[in-house]
Order: sequence, then structure tokens, then C-alpha cells
Amino acid sequence: MDFATLHSIFTVVVFVGFISLVVWLFLLKRRPDFDEQANLPFADDKPQQQQKQESDHE
Repeated sequence: MDFATLHSIFTVVVFVGFISLVVWLFLLKRRPDFDEQANLPFADDKPQQQQKQESDHE
């Protein structure tokens, strides 16, 4: 096999991988997972706010 054939095979493999990733991410109805993960940064704020409020009362 020469370099051009290997390059073509690699291009097809990367393209198939990209299409597979797009299908997995956007077309398989993973929205509930994305919504849960999108709210993860805000999950830590609630305990800190409660601790701050408790320390303000002291």
C-alpha cells in the first residue's frame, strides 16, 4: 500500500467516526443527560449559599 491509499483509508475512518459522534450526540435524544450536566456547575452554589447564610446569623 502506498501513502495515498493509507491517507484515503484514514480519511474515511475519521469521517465515519465524526458522523457516528454526531448521531450519538444529537440524534439519540440525549437531552435529559445534557440538561442534567448543564446544571452541575450550579449544584455546588446551593450549599455554599446556605453555609454563608448560617455564618451570617452567628
